[in-house]
Amino acid sequence: MLEHKGMRWGYVFLKSPTHLDKDDVFDVMRDAVEMYLDGERERDLKESFYEGKLYTQNKYELIGALGGQRFDAEIETNKGKDMLTFLVSEQTSGMGSFISPN
Repeated sequence: MLEHKGMRWGYVFLKSPTHLDKDDVFDVMRDAVEMYLDGERERDLKESFYEGKLYTQNKYELIGALGGQRFDAEIETNKGKDMLTFLVSEQTSGMGSFISPN
């Protein structure tokens, strides 16, 4: 996702114990990135094995030296409630990391 070629790039970090399998986690992560790119603050989630809400308060947070906009998902699964937290860190303009001077 390089800006000078009309693309944007970055990282997504997940912090959560989760009842979801990796494909479902990837789907929620993709939703968080879409919300970041579109400027959305909340999205309903409904799939065959889970449903809930994905939302952001537009807060920037850090995990160690890596930071990004925080997204939270409150999900009800057939195994119980789950909470996922994502940081979406866009690197296109060099704002998300001390390592990338783009």
